[in-house]
Amino acid sequence: MKLFRILAVWCFILGATAGLQQAQAQPAQTESAVATAQPEVEMADTLRQDGKIYVVVIVLLTVMAGLILYLVTLDRKVGKLEKQMRE
Repeated sequence: MKLFRILAVWCFILGATAGLQQAQAQPAQTESAVATAQPEVEMADTLRQDGKIYVVVIVLLTVMAGLILYLVTLDRKVGKLEKQMRE
């Protein structure tokens, strides 16, 4: 059960930091700064246009789900071993 607390705290921290990144203020841009601004990341735009960004997101979610599943099963095994050691 200790793993679930750690996992919950970790998810809360990740969610809080993701929310903070969106709330950051952007510096005011003048017309000359806008004209000389670098273009956005082309790779992300290309992936978004081709629909491949969804593949990237699905792969990342699959890896994260696998890690969480592995940690849960590992926690259960360690819990069983601890219970056997007490007896």
